[in-house]
Amino acid sequence: MQVDFLIVGQGLAGSLLAQALRARGQRIVVVDDGWKSASSQVAAGLMTPLTGRRFTLTPSYPELFAFAERRLTELGVFRPTSVYRMFADDEQKEKGQKRAAMPAYAPFIERVTTGQGELDAGLTDSLGGVLMRGAWVDLKRLLAEERTRLESDGALFAESFDLSEVQTGPEGVVWRTVQARGVVYCDGYKSAQRGPFAYLPWQPAKGEAVSLRSDAPQKPFILNREGWALPLGEGRWRTGTNWAWEGLDEQPTQAQQEKLIRRFRGYFGQEVSVEVIAHVAGVRPCTSDNLPFLGTHPTESRYHLFNGLGPRGTVWAPTLAEEMAEYLVSAKPLRPDCDLRRFA
Repeated sequence: MQVDFLIVGQGLAGSLLAQALRARGQRIVVVDDGWKSASSQVAAGLMTPLTGRRFTLTPSYPELFAFAERRLTELGVFRPTSVYRMFADDEQKEKGQKRAAMPAYAPFIERVTTGQGELDAGLTDSLGGVLMRGAWVDLKRLLAEERTRLESDGALFAESFDLSEVQTGPEGVVWRTVQARGVVYCDGYKSAQRGPFAYLPWQPAKGEAVSLRSDAPQKPFILNREGWALPLGEGRWRTGTNWAWEGLDEQPTQAQQEKLIRRFRGYFGQEVSVEVIAHVAGVRPCTSDNLPFLGTHPTESRYHLFNGLGPRGTVWAPTLAEEMAEYLVSAKPLRPDCDLRRFA
């Protein structure tokens, strides 16, 4: 089988890159072993403007968000919603209020509260919070629909990828029956563990999420305080997450499940019931400077990387998939702050 690019991994990055390359007339094949708990399968797909304890705005967030909204709406997976980030302590309140007052943040700020009950009497927001314009992305649908497309095109190998099976030559690479101009690694934190890009300064982090049923009052916004709770209607919620830099695997833990349930219950000023429906874990492909890794290996010109999108992947991925495709097809330069050559 002769193709232009062999893509390793069919998470958010691999799926959107496959679409961007197809739109440019490229023939692609995707290799994915169907990780049930890969980062994209576990992630909530949230877009929250003010993140971290310092309530910072991701660089270029307005442009990234605007393009993501257009592209993901075309795919039918963009769900605009508000996010209510409740202050966890006085330091957060001070920083959050200062950030919310900055002009650059204004398009994403709907309301700032200073005390409990100003927005919703049923919440435990004793210090107030910031109601932001955000969204969530139906990643499960996006990945499933792209997988169906790949299968119908005969472009999916539901296999594990082993670099030792790749042969590199002057015309490109050969993997089993596939001949390609190059290989693009979109395999999440696996690239931090093995393969040609393990030398980069990765900082993968494990996270867990719980799907549940509850009699907690449904809200018209996502709840956020040291974690998040996404209302899905009809008593269904999804809640997460945690950050762990050790024990990097895809195994859910009882201790984290109990922690997530306590946190969920803590959002409400009344006792709420909880029935766990599902509990999943995955590892985020985070990087040392919190910016994605895009580009070509410094000595192996047939090996490319589109990875390291981290917790803000839904905001970054639509734009960067287009930029990566342009780079691969037309050699258009990548944005310097995401080009992996910054770690040459």
